[in-house]
Amino acid sequence: MPIHNLGYREWSGPLESPSSRWTVVAGIGIRRAWQSAWLRRVMFFAWIPAVAMGFMIFLHARAISDGGISARLVLSFADILLKTEDRMAIGESIRGLPTSGPEDQEKLIKGQHQFWSSLLLILFQRTQVFLLVPIIGLIAPPLISQDVRSRAFLLYFSRPLSKTQYVLGKAATILTYTTIVTLLPGLLLYTVGVLLSQDLSILNYTWDLPLRIVAVTATITVPSTLLALMFSSLTTESRYASFAWFSVWIFGAATHAAMLPFSTSETNVVIRSLSLYHLYRDVSGWLLDLNTTVTDIETRIIILLAITVISFAILMRRIAAPMKI
Repeated sequence: MPIHNLGYREWSGPLESPSSRWTVVAGIGIRRAWQSAWLRRVMFFAWIPAVAMGFMIFLHARAISDGGISARLVLSFADILLKTEDRMAIGESIRGLPTSGPEDQEKLIKGQHQFWSSLLLILFQRTQVFLLVPIIGLIAPPLISQDVRSRAFLLYFSRPLSKTQYVLGKAATILTYTTIVTLLPGLLLYTVGVLLSQDLSILNYTWDLPLRIVAVTATITVPSTLLALMFSSLTTESRYASFAWFSVWIFGAATHAAMLPFSTSETNVVIRSLSLYHLYRDVSGWLLDLNTTVTDIETRIIILLAITVISFAILMRRIAAPMKI
């Protein structure tokens, strides 16, 4: 029996919008990454610090209303982890401070704002940045390297998919998981704090915190995502991309620790910029804490912008290279 009508046929089903084609690439990457048991474990542990911070916000709200053991626990926490000026502001807000006058109310709100920003600072500086390293290290290395090795890029670009949409889909894969452990916990902590406050007028004084959380999340996740994707595009072996990613963090921190005793006020910014961990800590501290002063913050921001731009340029060049025949 002969076979007729061979060749291309007109597609009669629904078509994806050109502006949403990158979501197909992102969906494939997100589902494939979630198959990793190690990634699921790290994602679970990444939420433990946020839960602990939420419990501290609850204790702080109880301490303002009735004091007691909640106040002692919050003050003990402040004595261990927070700076002197932060402890003073928090102590004034929970040590039986009357709130009848406008000045007292202002001190109370200032203590709440400082306590929330201090918790967010600890979350972003000490836990989430550290946990982002294995999360991105598990997701990013095979995203592009496996496509090049298996020739899957031929399948991608045989469709009406541009290089920018391809990169956006791969980046969205990483950003989906990184925002789940950075942006989402930060916004949830702020929401919990507002809901546990005595009245919603706290929004008039803390409206800047959500904007700061978004800014810190973008500062941490965007350069890291593009840097990890650049490493993945430079090789066809995922293990080499993984080695490069972890080496940047490990050797950067080791170099910082080795050179710190010899640093001066002029060279300190250069030495701290050698370590991505300390670079992110300085910038996130400047963005989240109103009392933090970071010298040469402009230099640190320029370094992050340089990492982002250079990584994106190399990434786009490497993606276009296999298609040049």
